[in-house]
Amino acid sequence: MVSETPAQDPAYASGRASFVLDSGQAGLQAVTITLTATCDIAGAQQIPSDQPGMRRFERPLSLVPAYSGVRYYTFPGGCATLRFVLAPGASPVVTTTVDSAVAFMPRSALVGYVRRTEGLALCGRGAACPG
Repeated sequence: MVSETPAQDPAYASGRASFVLDSGQAGLQAVTITLTATCDIAGAQQIPSDQPGMRRFERPLSLVPAYSGVRYYTFPGGCATLRFVLAPGASPVVTTTVDSAVAFMPRSALVGYVRRTEGLALCGRGAACPG
């Protein structure tokens, strides 16, 4: 097995990371979360943020036959984009459950947590990787 360095990893080199969440109520691939350095919030409405230190924007795309929309969280140095594509008949209220399933923390807090609990050092985003 060949291990790629971050510079060789296509996902790392793209400057983005994403993952998908399935829902028993809203369907498969109900939410795609993408992390990038910047995002285009054109057409989105700013609303009060539920995440400290982050600005929140919402842009509904479709209500019928199924809800779809985009939520952006912007913060110094990045953007988290949540793209909702719910199954037909699923209530848009399901999108509020994401608030309890996904949370954000400063990278420095994560680095400290991993160091304390696992004895490991996180690398990337300004920190050198061992080896």
